[in-house]
Amino acid sequence: MKIQNLFVTGTDTEIGKTMVTALLALSLQARGIDVGIMKPFASGCGVIDGPIIKDRLQSEDARWLREIVGVEDDLELLNPARWQEPLAPLVAARRSNDKSDYWSRALEAYQELLARHEVVIVEGVGGLLAPIAECNGKILTNADWMSQFNLPAVVVARRTLGTINHSLLTIEALRARGINCEGIVFCDAQPIDGNDVAAQTSAPFIAEMARIEVFTSVPYLPDLSRAALKKIAEEISFFH
Repeated sequence: MKIQNLFVTGTDTEIGKTMVTALLALSLQARGIDVGIMKPFASGCGVIDGPIIKDRLQSEDARWLREIVGVEDDLELLNPARWQEPLAPLVAARRSNDKSDYWSRALEAYQELLARHEVVIVEGVGGLLAPIAECNGKILTNADWMSQFNLPAVVVARRTLGTINHSLLTIEALRARGINCEGIVFCDAQPIDGNDVAAQTSAPFIAEMARIEVFTSVPYLPDLSRAALKKIAEEISFFH
């Protein structure tokens, strides 16, 4: 994969997109690239209540990503749209009566990050077609974000049973929209049984059927410190 702006999407939620985004960014940093990261939309956010900031939502994933990658950009810039309920963004926005133009706000934040960094890696929310916003009666998804900026995708998937179908559908949906899919990364967000035959055999079938590059499989990582992840990122050959 060449060094370029990227969008990290997935076959589902809670599969390690934030982890892979961090590893991609750290891999670029190891090459001396000034990289920015962004998670435009986040739900399931916690409320911060303290003497300085009260009743403000914060995404734990966005905060962790900023800390691990070590960027100095403000968290509000990295994650401009947040909701408390752990739902698809558009669903959460409707339920919280959020009628703000958060899509445009996120686009402006992305443009600012592009001006600050050589490369920006964007982490999507949920799966590829998760509903994010609504504009002129059209529901917008992660795919619309990629199309708007002509961003190539890296797909993150599980190695468990069912991943062949989920992965192929995601790749097919990307290609149907004219979005370049650079490749796929398998990430074990939870420990995987070493005797799991599905986990052992899924990757080659997906590579064969989709004619796509499988970059790597990221094992379950109990140590999520910056030092540990930097070491792993340097060992994984994401970029040519």
